[in-house]
Amino acid sequence: MCDLCELYGEPEVESGIWYLNPKNYARQMYRRRATGYAPSGTEANVEAQQFAGTGAREALRAMEEGPEAWAAFQKQAAERRARSDGSQVVPIRDAEKIIDLCSPIGLMHCVCRKGDRGVEERSPEEYTCMGMGVGMLKWERWPERYKGGVYFVNPDEAKEWLWKCDKLGYVHALMTFGVPYIGGFCQCEYPACGIIRSRLDFGYGLRKSHYVALVDYDKCNGCGVCAQRCQFGALKFEVTIDKANIDPFQCFGCGLCETACPTGAIYLKSRMSIPALRGVW
Repeated sequence: MCDLCELYGEPEVESGIWYLNPKNYARQMYRRRATGYAPSGTEANVEAQQFAGTGAREALRAMEEGPEAWAAFQKQAAERRARSDGSQVVPIRDAEKIIDLCSPIGLMHCVCRKGDRGVEERSPEEYTCMGMGVGMLKWERWPERYKGGVYFVNPDEAKEWLWKCDKLGYVHALMTFGVPYIGGFCQCEYPACGIIRSRLDFGYGLRKSHYVALVDYDKCNGCGVCAQRCQFGALKFEVTIDKANIDPFQCFGCGLCETACPTGAIYLKSRMSIPALRGVW
């Protein structure tokens, strides 16, 4: 299991997957702002690019300084992730299970898209971020974050919205606001998404999902639709066999290839069921 499952999962609940443990959505886990608290980072300036945050600057500096500095940065990033970063890729069917565990649920505009790409999401039809849990009732925490409005939805509407984002090719990434409190879903794609860029460009942050995509070659017709959906460089079209091929070590298990496959040739398998991938997160 991933590090968060070891800390916050329960074996008897959904095979121990931490984000399917109802306790991680509990009301008392939401951290209120303390008296005299001074916001910093994206909380203080949410319009700033997330990509230009502290982690990215440290990564760029380490890359410039050489292999030793880069190795030291990656070690620090891993320790930081275990301590405070709860972002993880989640396939659509697990995302639907999560929706059934949390309330209230609200849709809102995406900070990454605005900060990195200048994209304004002005209506519920355009929103690509989801907030959930009691934190949605504490708007004073990030007053600027909600100036575009929050559109509250019921579970069925939230699931419909998730599927719409899935069809658009957006990766579903779970977010925490103080591990292990689960407070939101990011629906985005590389390179607009700050957390995906942090992992792909600098090797820190976002965890892979609990699944890996595999191909049933007897069903694959070589259409190539799946190859257009993969944002992690795991899926290639093999011209020698006229079939799709997935590198399981590179796969993040987002499931975008699986939901788009017209013949059902791609399926998700538990990462823990494959010995070589149990420690690949």
